[in-house]
Amino acid sequence: MDSVSIKVCGITRLKDARLALELGAEKLGFILHAKSPRKIEFDEIRRFQTELALETKQMVAVEVAPEIEDVREMLDQGFGNFQFHFPYDLSRKLIGKWAEMVDTENLWLAPRLPAGVDFPEDLLCFANTFLMDAYSEDKFGGTGVCSDWGKFSALQKSFSTKKWILAGGLSPTNIQAAIKSTDARIVDVNSGVEQSPGVKDSQKLKRFFSKIQ
Repeated sequence: MDSVSIKVCGITRLKDARLALELGAEKLGFILHAKSPRKIEFDEIRRFQTELALETKQMVAVEVAPEIEDVREMLDQGFGNFQFHFPYDLSRKLIGKWAEMVDTENLWLAPRLPAGVDFPEDLLCFANTFLMDAYSEDKFGGTGVCSDWGKFSALQKSFSTKKWILAGGLSPTNIQAAIKSTDARIVDVNSGVEQSPGVKDSQKLKRFFSKIQ
């Protein structure tokens, strides 16, 4: 499992960011969505950049169906990747604009797929990376519910030229089973290593990494 890349999402505290990096996190996710309990402001993110000497490639902006002006602001902050959650039937014109602005290599698309809805293959042209999270009627990520591992595995096999990120309810207790079941190469952990939304539990974080490494 030593080739599995880990992103720790929902970072709001400097100490959590520092620990995640020390443990081996490749990327940190900063949630910008106004309705998220893990929302972080740009001035705080800039403080993290300075204190931790964060590189662009380590920083992921996480938002829900952002408008063009929002994406411009994210670009100005120095993020390397852009993880956008959205309804699966969102305007392809808007998604195309995201890809044009941040580049397909840097765009991570996370469509919200209700049960019974197949992955929209027409999205494949817009990005090189796709994140599969658990479905919720009223939330985009951070639900603590496991995603559909079978669907993830099938998509990763069918579209192997793309990168696939497994998210949704991952924790120290299920991460080994998740990787064994899906052969995921990139995993995204958030609520499964928290004390409360946005507050990471250092022991859970350490156990999570130890289960993989």
